[in-house]
Amino acid sequence: MNTYEISIELGQLISYIKDAETGHRGYVITNDSLYLEPFINARKNVNNTFQALNTTIKSDSTKQEQLKKVYDLVDKRFSYFKNNFSSKKEFNDDFRNGKIIMDSLRTEVNNMLSTENKLLSSKDKLYKYNNSNTPLIVFSTFLISILILGLGYTRIIKNYNDLINQNIRLKIFDESSKQAEILGKYGSWLLNIKDKSFSYSDNKFRLLGCKPQSFHPTLENLLDNIHPDDKEILTDAFQQIEEKESFPLIRYRIIKKDTLEIRHFRTTAKVFVDKLGNKNMIGTTQDITEDYNKTQLIELRNKELEQNNKELMEFNHVASHDLQEPLRKIQTFISRIEDKEKDTLSESAKGYFEKIQEASNRMRILIDDLLQYSRTNRSEKAFENIDLNHVASNAISELSENIAEKKAVINFEKLHHVQGIQFQLEQLFINIISNSLKYSKTDETAIVNITSKKVKAFKVPKLKDDSKKEYVKISFKDNGLGFEQQYAEKIFQLFNRLHGKKEYPGTGVGLAICKKIVENHKGYIFAKGKPNEGAEFEIYLPV
Repeated sequence: MNTYEISIELGQLISYIKDAETGHRGYVITNDSLYLEPFINARKNVNNTFQALNTTIKSDSTKQEQLKKVYDLVDKRFSYFKNNFSSKKEFNDDFRNGKIIMDSLRTEVNNMLSTENKLLSSKDKLYKYNNSNTPLIVFSTFLISILILGLGYTRIIKNYNDLINQNIRLKIFDESSKQAEILGKYGSWLLNIKDKSFSYSDNKFRLLGCKPQSFHPTLENLLDNIHPDDKEILTDAFQQIEEKESFPLIRYRIIKKDTLEIRHFRTTAKVFVDKLGNKNMIGTTQDITEDYNKTQLIELRNKELEQNNKELMEFNHVASHDLQEPLRKIQTFISRIEDKEKDTLSESAKGYFEKIQEASNRMRILIDDLLQYSRTNRSEKAFENIDLNHVASNAISELSENIAEKKAVINFEKLHHVQGIQFQLEQLFINIISNSLKYSKTDETAIVNITSKKVKAFKVPKLKDDSKKEYVKISFKDNGLGFEQQYAEKIFQLFNRLHGKKEYPGTGVGLAICKKIVENHKGYIFAKGKPNEGAEFEIYLPV
């Protein structure tokens, strides 16, 4: 529309100037003032046209420059319109100069019209292009809008479903929390530190022997349920909330409202700040009556155990002194009778005396073994770094007579160090080596090989320990009589024997002592054997 308006105004401008020329020429030729009317009107119309053009192109600096040239040319053209001429030459000069200016004016106007026509042509093409694409654009926009609405609807539905699922999960969690409080016999509470307002969970009311939400929770109402002797414990704890904004772990008694039963409670709490900046204290109160009663029972049992241990200690003293003393007298008198009266005794009496001697000797050995087992059962905690090479050497030295009698060979070298109790580990080595000597073959030299190495717990399935804890594995392997593998655990039981008393001497206490020593050291002991192929004892002691 702007281009059309400029083109029209420029056309009218030329038309007005032509009217002015026609009127001027008519007046010059006829000297009739009637011809001046088109001239005067043309001047007025030209001014109006320039004002309209100037308004239309005020935002285009290039067109304003072109319009200024046109304006100057129009102004010059009007300057050659005269009423009187002094000579024919002046008339011819003005007529010729006016024609030149008019030609220049037409050229400038044509240039402007050409520019506007080109602009109009390009805008017309754009207009036609837009007209042809507008339906597609509108349709595309419609489809995109539908798509956006569809996606938005889908998103809203998804969010709505998520909200429903979250609400369901929240309800489930809330219900499970309530059930957990009932099963765990505890209740939760919340205190707003600023306004001192309380809120209790349903089970908190039940613990107090009341129906859920049956009274307004306040400190005063809570104190009504507390045992008179324990009210100060609770008031002091809540006093710390005001002074230090902390709550200690407290234990106290309450009297249930419904049954008047005394119950033991434990309460703890912690301060937290919510998203609004409010300080709150959340706490839990648990009914620990059963635990309290069990603790009391355990303390009673511990006292009984202490008393039993004391009695066992006294028994050990009796066994080590009072029992051995009459046994020594019996053996002494048997020995005197045998020395002085042996010749006068009948053969049956001699046999009886031999059986009495064997029985008294077994009783002495049994008392010694029981004392040894009793001392081993009292595990000492003074562990120290022990060189197993020294332990093996001391054990061999202790058994030197028995080893020489059996003509046995005990092999060991480069054994490891462990944390343990010296005398117990020596007793362990003595008992196992002695066991191998006892059950050695009569027609073959007894050989005991002692070795050690470090192993990881998870690499030894029988330990049932998947950790990377290190153990020292000590192996005692002999070439003796061996045993059936089904008895591998039975041989460590107290007073258990696989052979008769007359075949092999012993009380069945030695390997039980070994097991107790290994347990004192937090270790493990295992036995492997095959009849007539020997036995192997494996001991695992923690590093």
